Amino acid sequence: MASITNRRGIWSLALGACAVLVGTRLPVRAASLDASGDLRLGLRTYALARVGSQAFDFTDNAEVLEGSFPASSAGHVRQLRYFTELALDHDLDRLVHDGIGPFALTNPLPFRLSGLKYNLVFRSEYDGVYDFGPREFSTAEAFRAATNPLTGVPLPPEAVSAQRQHLRNIAVHRERLFQAFVEANAGDLFIRFGRQILVWGETDVFRLLDNINPTDSSFGGFLIPLDERRVPLDMLRLNYSIGRVGPLSDLYVEGYGAVDKDVAYYPGIPAGSPWAPPVLGYPNTLIYPVFTRPAATLTAARGGVQVKANVALPAVGSMTVGLAHYYTRFDLPGIENQVHKNFLFIPFPNTMGAIVQSVLTAPMVQVSGLTSTFVIPSRYVRSIGLTGEPVIRSELAYFHNEPRYSQAQLDPFVFIRTPECRAAAEDALCTGGRRVGNSWNYVLGIDHNQTIRWLNPNQSILFSTQFFYKHLLNAVKRQPIRSQTGVVENGEVIPVPEEVDKTQLQLPFVRTPIDQYVQTLLVTTSYYSGQVTPAMILVYDWSGGFAALPQVTLSRDPFRFTMGYDLISAAHLKGASGVSLLHDRDNVFFQVEYAL
Repeated sequence: MASITNRRGIWSLALGACAVLVGTRLPVRAASLDASGDLRLGLRTYALARVGSQAFDFTDNAEVLEGSFPASSAGHVRQLRYFTELALDHDLDRLVHDGIGPFALTNPLPFRLSGLKYNLVFRSEYDGVYDFGPREFSTAEAFRAATNPLTGVPLPPEAVSAQRQHLRNIAVHRERLFQAFVEANAGDLFIRFGRQILVWGETDVFRLLDNINPTDSSFGGFLIPLDERRVPLDMLRLNYSIGRVGPLSDLYVEGYGAVDKDVAYYPGIPAGSPWAPPVLGYPNTLIYPVFTRPAATLTAARGGVQVKANVALPAVGSMTVGLAHYYTRFDLPGIENQVHKNFLFIPFPNTMGAIVQSVLTAPMVQVSGLTSTFVIPSRYVRSIGLTGEPVIRSELAYFHNEPRYSQAQLDPFVFIRTPECRAAAEDALCTGGRRVGNSWNYVLGIDHNQTIRWLNPNQSILFSTQFFYKHLLNAVKRQPIRSQTGVVENGEVIPVPEEVDKTQLQLPFVRTPIDQYVQTLLVTTSYYSGQVTPAMILVYDWSGGFAALPQVTLSRDPFRFTMGYDLISAAHLKGASGVSLLHDRDNVFFQVEYAL
């Protein structure tokens, strides 16, 4: 039987584990469009080609379904991405100061309005792999060869057509007004209103307090930098600068409220995408996903507050500390799988024969956290050979009611054996329900610039490492349980099937550890006045998974050429960071970029 989770929607589930390429942001340079320089246009565009150096480990036979769909040999193109972002920034300060036109209405205000501007960002994305890539991606051949895991019968033509069209609708091209906001300062109060992105916290690569905006892996995949995958929300952001209060300096309070229905699992990664998790990328008609998005109302609004300040730290100088609490919706959805009591023989109506209905929701999650950042003065570290001043940053976060999963909850062969289901009518719906849970999360990061003359006589080398820890509270114990077809192992899982056993009709999900440990390391420097920038990024997941991502960028403004290799290794599929899910995605990539 195919996966009982949404084959399109469980998508980025820890797939951000390898989105650790050096982040790209809006261009810092811009071209003035008027004589006064108030109207500026920024442009960033690139073309990226990614070639797989490892075959997808896809298996589809009479006994088992596993691995990444569709089958793709080493040497085949996996991505032909074209990206353009235009940013228009209009500074209205001069018009306010001179009282031109309607801006004269701001003169009687009891406060001085400054920094008034608006910003518009347009984004266009296109992936040519579905148009002129290898046959497994540019044609429907792989879809036509897919079969119903229960019967072995090929998918009906209408299902093949619908799923192939869904893939093309989501993953071929997208054009949108990405961000649009207006901002201003009213005395010590900063206001920004509109569609925008807000980042809190002290982490890179993986997110703790940085869970305000959802991420999107439906277009481009997990190797796209995190800054490029964040989804803006319709939001009001307020930042009030207080200044000095007792031992605190540079004190400010920042809050936001967002009324928006966007979530990470919609539209999700479609079947047939080279970036879909194992098994979930296989097209099938047995699962009918039901996407439930939050309402765009005040009662369903997300929001929170952060307080940040500098405080004196004995023997060090000062430390930046922060306290945050907010309500958000995580990238992982809540999942409720529904089946009829005799689900193998009773399909849901109007679903092309689906026997499992998977309802995805976005429960409200509370995030509370503390952050701190301080610098160790060089006088303390010179004795051990360090030439710079290490930056120590840490973050502690408590997640309340985050989506969680167990084998017994997701597996219909298990939950149809519950007393409630056994006592129900023959055509009654049975479900494993939804689960939420709490967790403690911590990260310790160290950033250090070190001079190593024999490696680089002119520039220092940046070493940045992070250690992440996560502990699941009240986790489901791992123990054998009875299913309709035998004995399976219960416990905490992620909603990605390890395989589909067609003969035994068993569906083991990928396990996730109760205590999770992940280490990251970035090493980078520059040569020839910044024209050559090599970098090495390493990710090690203690539950089983390793990624090494070397790359080098050649810069000659306004052009940049980057080439690199993504090596991902794991013996077994595990949850936690999700690195192991990507074990067959090794590739070499080439990117040409132009920034104005």
